[in-house]
Amino acid sequence: MSSREDWQRRLGPLYGGAVALVHSTPWRWPIEIAEDDDRSAGWVVALGVPIGFFAWAVAGLAHAAGLPAPLAAILGLSMLSLGGAALIERGLVERIDHWHGEARAERPSTTTSILVLVLATIVRAVAVAFVGPDHWLLLFLATAVSGRWAAVLLQSLGDPIQRLDDRRSLVATPAPAWLAAAISAGVAVLVLSSLGKPGIVALALGALAALGLGLEAQRRDGGLSAPVVAFAAAVAELAVLLVATIAFG
Repeated sequence: MSSREDWQRRLGPLYGGAVALVHSTPWRWPIEIAEDDDRSAGWVVALGVPIGFFAWAVAGLAHAAGLPAPLAAILGLSMLSLGGAALIERGLVERIDHWHGEARAERPSTTTSILVLVLATIVRAVAVAFVGPDHWLLLFLATAVSGRWAAVLLQSLGDPIQRLDDRRSLVATPAPAWLAAAISAGVAVLVLSSLGKPGIVALALGALAALGLGLEAQRRDGGLSAPVVAFAAAVAELAVLLVATIAFG
């Protein structure tokens, strides 16, 4: 059986991508690297490209098979969540549970968080349903990449996250300033190509959400956690979808 060191030699500079793939998507192979915590921020964001492409392909095939465009777009959006192993949705629920439990000084209830998740899902579905098929490819790419960008941007501004378990997450090695700037520039090009000038608003909202959630987590919890960065990703994705509705609706 191959060891982690064997995979490092085989993959070379692509090893970081394999680690990020195993830890932030449903992909489970190779299992030998599952315990490696060295997840590159660049690779975490870059994986949004194949995830977005997969969502677009499913939506396009569904539309070509005869499904109405809005329904096909919603199906593609579902594949976006599936391709990301529902990490954003899970983190959203866990973070709201944390707030709810802290406010009530008791064990958190999932009722509130589930209601918020359902509401967010409905808003996302309605937003993407207003976008025509001609814009799907860039929109799905921009949505997937911008969410992951917000997650790694937040981590580049805060302290490293203490990983308490080996569950999949968007936790990455905090990016140095130059890498965070390079990633942000690449994401900006993609989002602006997708949404045009309104994309600036989506990027600004994603960045502000990341900063605000980071400050809130630092004040309340003393640091970041996997649900916090997932929450930031959720807000950034929602911002792209809502701006797309305005731009293309």
